[in-house]
Amino acid sequence: MVLAKINHLLNYIQINSTFYKKTLPFSCKINALIDIKKLPFTTKTDIAKYNDDFLCVPKNQVRDFITTSGTIGDPISFYLTQNDLKRLAINERNSFELCNIKKGDKVLLTTTLDKCFMAGLAYYLGSQELDVGIIRTGPGNLKFQWDMIERFSPEIVVAVPSFLLKMIRFAKDNNIDLHQCSLLKAICIGEPIRESNLQLNSLGETISSELNIKLYSTYASTEMMTAFTECDEGRGGHLQEDLLFVEVLDKNGFEVKDGESGEVVITTLGVEAMPLLRYRTGDICAVYRARCKCGRTSLRLGPVLGRKSQRLKVKGTTVFPSAIIEAIYAFKHVENFAIEVSLDEFDSDTLSLFVTDEFLQTSSLKEIKGFLKSKLLFTPEICIVEHRIINEKIGINKNRKINRFIDNR
Repeated sequence: MVLAKINHLLNYIQINSTFYKKTLPFSCKINALIDIKKLPFTTKTDIAKYNDDFLCVPKNQVRDFITTSGTIGDPISFYLTQNDLKRLAINERNSFELCNIKKGDKVLLTTTLDKCFMAGLAYYLGSQELDVGIIRTGPGNLKFQWDMIERFSPEIVVAVPSFLLKMIRFAKDNNIDLHQCSLLKAICIGEPIRESNLQLNSLGETISSELNIKLYSTYASTEMMTAFTECDEGRGGHLQEDLLFVEVLDKNGFEVKDGESGEVVITTLGVEAMPLLRYRTGDICAVYRARCKCGRTSLRLGPVLGRKSQRLKVKGTTVFPSAIIEAIYAFKHVENFAIEVSLDEFDSDTLSLFVTDEFLQTSSLKEIKGFLKSKLLFTPEICIVEHRIINEKIGINKNRKINRFIDNR
């Protein structure tokens, strides 16, 4: 069935996509799934350079206009037809069902529905598909979040994990009883809550224990128009096989073994406006192909360990920004920070960590440096600055998505 869908895609893009007409041989067809490896990759550079050449329908058939966040490079435009919106709704309905969310439950949606952002739209459409009640608070305004929780008693929250951390701290500062909170589950987007061994990381542990809530990790992107979401077992996000074909490849382009990490390469299935063939996400994830304890046989992906383009080599140690962020979140009182990487005169990576004096509340600078070295095998330069300087670096009130990793290389 997947083979037939891929061949349908190949026929469709050769007829309708200006870009793929030029890059694929005429009447391209594969006889086995393994043959897809003979076809060329699509890259983010391709889409950025030839953006509208990927569009397969007239623009008057586009019903929603999306842009990527632009965390790396300039934002890219994506387009959805009515059928694509339906596909997006089915995707998120399936994601809700993986989390054992049912008709009649209520979801606090703290992701934005505006600013041409896909995630909030997807969860809203999925809630309608499943007949789930949605409380559209959007991001920010912590008092409003708790007011709506008290008013409507939602059982589920969709949020960026670090935002949940802010909600917890606001509740403590304002005498809100977390033990009386109605929330039972959190669908976490945009940031990892698990380590590479699939155990909760320090951020996940803090949220889970403080709110007494079950966490579900997700992995998604605008390009794939699909989400990998954990089931109750919490052993990696499940692939939705009707919506996406996935390869996880090593640096030589070969499939990695079960449990090993590689670059996620996706081929969209059933996308009408802007389908993609063998798109290199740049995301490094571990893959799990064995049957899940929940009984599902679909491929699963672990948390994003990092992006290939963001891999650092500092003082002989290779590390991804996500590992640095995870080490910082071990200091539970730290909320605002920025990581900045540059090249020195020898073209080696140098890393600076910008934090406020809150970082020194419970530990001395010497102790902090010792802890970071034990976790990272090197000690970053630590710069104590005002909140204002960090906010400028990470794009508070400027960018749609906060970017705590600033790459100046």
